[in-house]
Amino acid sequence: MRPEIVGIAGGSLCLVATNALALAIPWLIKNAIDVLRAGTAGVVPPAIVRDAALIAGLAAAQAVIRTWSRVLIFNAGRNIEYRLRGDLFRHLLRLDAGFYRRHATGDVMSRLTNDLGAVRSLFGPGLLNLINTALVYVTTVWLLLHLSPRLTLWALLPYPFLLAGARMSSRRMYHWSRALQEQLGLMSASLQEDLTGVAVIKHYTLEPVRDAKFRALNDAYLDRAVALVRVRGTLSPLFAVLGGVGTLIVLWAGGREVIAGRLTVGGLVAFNAYLVLLSWPTIALGWIIGVWQRGIAGWARVRELLQTPPRIADAPGADPAPVGPPSIEVRNLTIEVDGRRLLDDVSFHLPAGATLAIVGPTGAGKTTLVDALVRMQEVPPGAIFVGGRDVTQIPLRALRGQIGYAPQDAFLFSATVAENIGFGGESGISRRRIEAAAAAAGLLPDLAVLPDGYETLVGERGLTLSGGQRQRVALARALAADPRILILDDSLSSVDAQTEREILTRLEPILAGRTSIVISHRLAAVRDADLVLVLDGGRVAESGTHDGLMAAGGLYAALYRTERAAEELEGAA
Repeated sequence: MRPEIVGIAGGSLCLVATNALALAIPWLIKNAIDVLRAGTAGVVPPAIVRDAALIAGLAAAQAVIRTWSRVLIFNAGRNIEYRLRGDLFRHLLRLDAGFYRRHATGDVMSRLTNDLGAVRSLFGPGLLNLINTALVYVTTVWLLLHLSPRLTLWALLPYPFLLAGARMSSRRMYHWSRALQEQLGLMSASLQEDLTGVAVIKHYTLEPVRDAKFRALNDAYLDRAVALVRVRGTLSPLFAVLGGVGTLIVLWAGGREVIAGRLTVGGLVAFNAYLVLLSWPTIALGWIIGVWQRGIAGWARVRELLQTPPRIADAPGADPAPVGPPSIEVRNLTIEVDGRRLLDDVSFHLPAGATLAIVGPTGAGKTTLVDALVRMQEVPPGAIFVGGRDVTQIPLRALRGQIGYAPQDAFLFSATVAENIGFGGESGISRRRIEAAAAAAGLLPDLAVLPDGYETLVGERGLTLSGGQRQRVALARALAADPRILILDDSLSSVDAQTEREILTRLEPILAGRTSIVISHRLAAVRDADLVLVLDGGRVAESGTHDGLMAAGGLYAALYRTERAAEELEGAA
C-alpha cells in the first residue's frame, strides 16, 4: 500500500469534503423550515432563496468531489493489484520445479486471478466504503447529539443488535469465502487438466466420466456460493429493518419532543434527514463485511504463495565471478526425495571440452543427475563442481546461463518456430544463429513443408508439430544459445535411428571444444563419447569408454548387444 498512500489520502480528503457537504444540506433545510414557520404567509424570505441556491451548489460540488474520491481510491486498489500480480509472478518464477509438482496449475492461476481480484475489491470499493462509513457515522452521530441528545439515544437503540448480527455473520462469511475460493481453485485445476489432456479423454471415451467429475466440482462450488450468499443476504435486510425501526422510533419520540417544545419542526426534519444519510452506510455495512471477508480470504491464499520460500536459491555470498573452463566433477552425490534415494554415491570427472554419455535402464537416475548439474534438483554443498567451483556457491543465473539443455519432453511456447528457437537468449539471438541452429538440429526439411516456415505458429505447447519436430526445435533452441556446456537428455528419442545418427554427425563440429553431456537410450549414438557412465538403480554400475566397457562384458555390453539384436531383427523384417 505504501506507494498508494498519497492517492488513498487524497481520496480520503475528498470523502471528508463530500460528507461535509452532504451533512450541510440537512442543516440548511432545517434553517429554511424554521425561517418559513417564523415568516409571513405568502412571502418568500431572501434567506430561503439563498439556502436553496446553496443546497444546489453544495449538491453539485458533492457530485464532483465524490467522483474524484472514487477515482483516487479505486485506482489505488487497481495499482495494488497490479503490483501484487507482478510480485507474485516473479516469485512463482523463483520457485523450484518441485513446488509445481505439489500444487495444481489451475489452483495457482486461480490465486493469480480470482483471489487477486478479491484483494483489489478490498483495497478499492471496500476501503472507500469503510472510510466513508466511518466518517458518516462519526460526523452524523455528533450532529444528532447536537440537535437532541435524548432523541439520539432513541435512534441508536437498535444498533447494538445490528453490531451483534454483523459480528456473528462476519465469521461465517470468512469461512464460506475461503471455502468458495478454494473450491474455485480445485475446479480451475480440474478444467486445466482436462483441456490439456483432451486427446487422452477422447481416446478412452472418458467424456461422461470427466463430465460427471466436473459437474460434481461445479455443484460443490454452487453449494458454497449459495451458502455465502445466504450469510451475506441476511445482513442487508437485517440492517435495513433495524434502520427502519430506528426511523419509526425517531418519528414517535421526535414528535413528542416537538410537542413538548424541546425540538423545532426544522430540527426534527434535519434529524430525520441525517438518519436517512445513515441508512445507506448502515445497509452497506453488510456488503462491506462481505467484501472485506472475501478480500481477507483471497489475501490469505495469495500470501501462502508469497511466503513459500524457493527450495533452490542463491546461497548467501554466492560469487558472481565468471566460471572458468567448464569442467564437471561430481563427488559422492546422493539425492533423496520423499524418502526415496534417486542417486546413490555417484562420482565422475569430465574435463572441459569432453563429451560424457549417460546410459542405463529406465528409472536409473539419468535425468535426475543432469537436473542436479543445473540445480533444478537441489544438491548438498561439495557434491558438484563446475569449472572447479561448487555449484551451490555459483549464482543460479550465472550457472544456468552457460548451460544449454534440450530435454526429452520438449516444451514449446505458443509462438513461431523462430521465436521458440531464439527463446534462450535474453538480449535476442540473431536470425543467422537461429537458422544455423535449425540446420544443425535437422529441421530444414520440416521447415520447407511448414506453411510459413520459420514464422509458423506452433500452437499451445507446440501441439501442431510432431513429437520429433518438437524435440528438434528444442535442440535448436539449446544450440542457438551458444552455451559452454550442452546437455542433451534423450532429446532425439522421437526420431528414428538413422535421423538421430545424421543429426549427431552434424553436431560433431558444434560439440568440438564444448563440454557436452548426452543421454540416449540408443547406445550406438554415444559410442564415440570420451566417457560413458552406466547408471543402474541410481548407482554408477560402470564407467569408461565404449571399447573398454564392451571388453568388460558388463551391463553396458549386455544392453548394447540387446540393441544390436533388435536392430537386426527390425532390418530383417
